[in-house]
Amino acid sequence: MSSRMPSRPSTDAPRTVPELFAEQVRATPDAVAVVHDGRASTYRQLDDRAARLAGVLADKGVGPGVLVAVMLDRSTDIVTTLLAVLKTGAGYVPIAVDDPARRIAHVLADSAAPIVVASGEAARTALAGTDTGACVVHLGSPETEALLDARDPAGSGYSAFSPCAAPPPSNDGTAYVIYTSGSTGTPKGVVIDHAALNVYLDHARTHYPATAGRTLLHSSVSFDLAVTSIFPPLIAGGSVEVVDLVSLAEGAALPPGFRKPSFLKVTPSHLALLRRLPDECSPSEQLVIGGEALLGAALEAWREAHPGVGVVNEYGPTEATVGCCVYVVEPGRRSEPGAVPIGRAVEGTRLYVLDDARRPVPDGGTGELFIGGAQLARGYLNRPALTAERFVEDPFGEPGARMYRTGDLVRTRPDGELEYLGRIDEQVKVNGYRVELGEIEAALVGSPLVEAAAVAPHPDDAGHTRLTAYVVGTAGAAVDAVELRRLLAKTLPPYMVPAVFVPMAELPLTANGKLDRAALPAPEAAGPDRSAAGPMTPEQELLCRVIGETVGAEEVGIDDDFLALGGTSIAAARVVTRARKAGLPISLMDVLRRRTVRDILAG
Repeated sequence: MSSRMPSRPSTDAPRTVPELFAEQVRATPDAVAVVHDGRASTYRQLDDRAARLAGVLADKGVGPGVLVAVMLDRSTDIVTTLLAVLKTGAGYVPIAVDDPARRIAHVLADSAAPIVVASGEAARTALAGTDTGACVVHLGSPETEALLDARDPAGSGYSAFSPCAAPPPSNDGTAYVIYTSGSTGTPKGVVIDHAALNVYLDHARTHYPATAGRTLLHSSVSFDLAVTSIFPPLIAGGSVEVVDLVSLAEGAALPPGFRKPSFLKVTPSHLALLRRLPDECSPSEQLVIGGEALLGAALEAWREAHPGVGVVNEYGPTEATVGCCVYVVEPGRRSEPGAVPIGRAVEGTRLYVLDDARRPVPDGGTGELFIGGAQLARGYLNRPALTAERFVEDPFGEPGARMYRTGDLVRTRPDGELEYLGRIDEQVKVNGYRVELGEIEAALVGSPLVEAAAVAPHPDDAGHTRLTAYVVGTAGAAVDAVELRRLLAKTLPPYMVPAVFVPMAELPLTANGKLDRAALPAPEAAGPDRSAAGPMTPEQELLCRVIGETVGAEEVGIDDDFLALGGTSIAAARVVTRARKAGLPISLMDVLRRRTVRDILAG
């Protein structure tokens, strides 16, 4: 029911990010803390600018209990601003500059942030369309830079070298609010306090020692993947290099003085991107992967060139502070085919696999994952009903304990490791069978023909669900749908083999590096997945005609997929009846499993 990693005994009182960062500044003031476009800032310089900005924000009323929206271009100022906000005791609300205007307006209005720290023309344009009454602090503008230059960082109390330091943030104070997509289409703000963040950072500092070297910050800070890329290095004496991996993959030159990172955190969808990037962009010691289900085949394709790098599959919803469950693949050890396990709970976290009645599921059984422990979010900002629905009483913990219902399906393996099986709301029914899309995606990527894949359900004209596979060929090669269908048929039941295959140059990603399912094209937009081979025997000609007349297709090739043509189990029965009357001894399973005229008659 519950799994845990061994806890590390500690008598130290919890310390917040500003305190831990200040300790590191005093320990290594001249070490490089942040690099962007070849320009380096030392710990002393980063702390100085963050302290100045904290003073400016405090003069505008920023302090404990206040939220500050952060909307910045990719630069050193991203790190500076987050530190400045936390130094004041306030919490930050990150917003991606390229988010849709409606989402930006919603986040600003819902968070009621009185201050927005922004930079660049993109932010100016986006903010021009909002009307929240918030004061905008434009970094880089003459007015703001003059205010910063006029500040005495030591006198404000926010510098690591201040003789009278400002009080640190309260552990129950808000560290950040990250907005995630809601099932209703309205983003919801997840409130993370310092106590929960402290627990995660303690885990990261202990188990991700490579963060003491060099880390790349490449994702938007509106995605909590960035938390791992920013704070663990800065409290461990490491350095953070701010880069744009997508631009580098498209041919942009490496920044001046760029050095190979020791640590990198990515999503599974980034693995294909890493393989296209120069080797200098891949980490030398540790790769942490999170945010989506990880497939062994996708991981091994990268690890073939980096066998000495340790890999951690880190699972955790935003509501459980970045990552609360890990599975470690040691250097030199091959990962398993199919989905990589998500592993075991980190220190201070309790994991439960429960059935619909919230009773423990026996090991090996499938259930919903519930999370308890010190890393849970406070809840959803301004959403008490939703908070009560998702953060429920923990009957297995101490009185008053809560647990978060994830909506994720998992099962416990015999070795105690948890396997992620998909979302409850991503289950679909095909011909009456319940199907997990992730299982099909794992089979696709397990094929030597496919580098990346996504599967989505689409209704046909008759209202039947058809599965569409979006596939990126290995090394950019064209994907042979007929051959791929035959490979899948060897491992998947007929109803799980996609009816339509859509070739893609690459899968669309969100700004956070996750698969953007909403951007996948409709199957019709990609053109029909049709065979060019016509019938070559009287039997093939007869069966092609029978199938065409049954499903309403004007022309049927011998390698056209029956389900892709709109066939159903009922239509298959009609085809079998007509074919037998015409002298072709085929069965219902022949049509549903083999699905092409060539293969049906070859059986």
